[in-house]
Amino acid sequence: MWRQQLASKALRYGTAGAAGVAGYGAYSYYQRPRGGAVVYADPLETPTPPGMRPHAFWTPPRREEMLNDLKGLQRDGSDTKTAQEREFDVLVIGGGATGAGCTLDAATRGLRVAMVERDDFASGTSSKSTKLVHGGVRYLQKAIMGLDYEQWKMVREALHERKTFLRIAPYLSNELPILLPVYTWWQLPYFWVGCKMYDLLAGKQGISSSYALGRGKTLENFPMLRAESLVGSMVYFDGQHNDARMNAALAVTAAAHGAV
Repeated sequence: MWRQQLASKALRYGTAGAAGVAGYGAYSYYQRPRGGAVVYADPLETPTPPGMRPHAFWTPPRREEMLNDLKGLQRDGSDTKTAQEREFDVLVIGGGATGAGCTLDAATRGLRVAMVERDDFASGTSSKSTKLVHGGVRYLQKAIMGLDYEQWKMVREALHERKTFLRIAPYLSNELPILLPVYTWWQLPYFWVGCKMYDLLAGKQGISSSYALGRGKTLENFPMLRAESLVGSMVYFDGQHNDARMNAALAVTAAAHGAV
């Protein structure tokens, strides 16, 4: 009896081992160099073209290499550049959100661009924003009250950009619920209509829908609110993002496209 059990276990383990060896062999065969050196894809090409392997994660150049580039030298410090290679098409002064954005835009257009910053990326105003990615409820109110069509278009465009940001950079942004406490009964339907128009204006690019809360639910969620005369609240959704990380991501992406 025990011999049969021993033989059965040996057979199972042997089969598993053989399958593992065969799998490793197949993987090694697939990973072998074909026709000489392995051809890797450009790190910025997505998806990887047929016949190429995905490139290793791109590593930004070192500070010394960037300084050599600014001085008109090769990144290794050798002085072999031509006069044309030493010139830049665009010089951006300031590495905030605007400067990094302009640098990325110029680099992706094929221009040779350099950006200089006195301190660090997002060291000033670009890291001290409200962190909101929004269309602007108050701008919508101004557009309606003032019959301002340009303001209306600006809000609509901003709402579409909000959705784009949330979609392409989920690691930098997220939806943010915002609660508006209401202490006058007529303001509740007023805010409800305004928030629903805000949702409607976003159209297919909208995020979570706004909704109203009664007095009890409002205090349950925010017990520190002033309870006296509280009627209820209105909750609407906007975007929130990490402004400093977004700034750094723009700068690094620009460097990946050849900016200095």
